[in-house]
Amino acid sequence: MDKLLTSKIQLNWLRTFETVGTCLSFTRAAAELHMSQSAVSQQMQLLEHHLGQQLFIRVKRTVQLSDAGKAFLPLVEENLKQLNIGAAKIFSPRESATVDVSVNSAFSVLWMGPRLHHFTAIFPQISIRQLGTNWSSDFEISTAELEIRYGSGSWEGFTSERLITPKLRPYCSLENARWLRQPEDILSLTLLDVIGTPKGWEAWCEGHQLDMHQSRSLQYMDSHGTAVSMAANGLGVCLMYDELMQHGVLAQQMTAPFTDTIDTDGSYYLCYRSGKALSEGARYFADWLLEEVSYPSRYQR
Repeated sequence: MDKLLTSKIQLNWLRTFETVGTCLSFTRAAAELHMSQSAVSQQMQLLEHHLGQQLFIRVKRTVQLSDAGKAFLPLVEENLKQLNIGAAKIFSPRESATVDVSVNSAFSVLWMGPRLHHFTAIFPQISIRQLGTNWSSDFEISTAELEIRYGSGSWEGFTSERLITPKLRPYCSLENARWLRQPEDILSLTLLDVIGTPKGWEAWCEGHQLDMHQSRSLQYMDSHGTAVSMAANGLGVCLMYDELMQHGVLAQQMTAPFTDTIDTDGSYYLCYRSGKALSEGARYFADWLLEEVSYPSRYQR
């Protein structure tokens, strides 16, 4: 019976179930999986029919896991994780390699730092040599095979793949968040603004009909990493991307007091030279990076 139950389950059903179960939204899951919402819904109906049990409770526009779904989700997550790790170990390159990556310092500290051990657990023979970059002048002299740049995503001669949703929201220390009830309360704190960000506090304040210059203090720095570090230490409040505030020591010390966001023209991109084949090690790292940003819940358990 067990063999009959699992033998015809399709792998893509399980991947879709994992994503819907994590997002608790068919719409968001469809966007993450680059599928239509109807295709996601159809796959879940097929999986539920095959298992003979309801995995989701659908009430109006909300989606919740059923008791069976709650029990099944960690099993699926763990097995997909082990499948990914096992396949990588079998098919990964046997020889050691070093991959040079020019990486924006904020992305390195806030995103790669808390996650790189996931990559090294799968590919211990591949060394990643990070070379810090922040400004466009750094791009011009870079010889790294892979680059993680901050900007518009349009650089001549390079293929660019966006890594982060271009939306910013306020983040501050847990202590400072206690004093924030309404958007205007932001002005009682120091505003930490990042030089070179296409839109920052001025845009956020304009959206709430506030004057940023009426804030307690304005401080400027050239890196989101520096702004987050200062905010975590209680200096004030910064604007930050949600994806950079999900893991790591600094993220644990921060919170988003308001849900309102602003769209920004700038984001973080994985870049590599167009028309030039990547080395095997660089290709594995690029694939891992894109997979990690597409399925951020993969290693949370």
